[in-house]
Amino acid sequence: MKTFIHNFRLITLLCFGVLASCKNEPADLCEKETYLLPKDFKGIIIVFFDQEDGSPCEYEGEARLYKIPPSGLLKSQFRKNGGCMTDHRIRFFYPDSLTDRKELLYFMDIENNEIPLNENYVMLSFLPDKQDSTAFVIHLVGEVKEFVELTNAVKRISPHEILKSMNANKQN
Repeated sequence: MKTFIHNFRLITLLCFGVLASCKNEPADLCEKETYLLPKDFKGIIIVFFDQEDGSPCEYEGEARLYKIPPSGLLKSQFRKNGGCMTDHRIRFFYPDSLTDRKELLYFMDIENNEIPLNENYVMLSFLPDKQDSTAFVIHLVGEVKEFVELTNAVKRISPHEILKSMNANKQN
């Protein structure tokens, strides 16, 4: 358990560093976002921005709408949304029925002592380095007990290779 707490604190600090570097973006570039996840989805979500063949830009009220497929991988025509992870503009939902939704807690909106132990929540979000030519965001969804496994999985993936594979599969 000590290792888990240590890893959680370390990764949280790293994420805040990444998020702080993104806050230099003008506020008008930051739109609200709504993510619709497949029922009971757990794992890694990657949204690739500025993709000509991606999902068309769609809004729900003032919020961008991202409909995440079961793979967790989405190519979107939206441009990168800058610097809004720290101001409660991002929301994640599971379908609860045809018309209702169940909102997942987002780690940026949760106090450390209120993290749900036995339910899925959005654990972390990662943005690429500013010099990276591919615009994407990664979100991790799962239970506390899956935190280390999911953060280690992110270290082993290459979003660039995933995007290349998605483009190759579309051509076949």
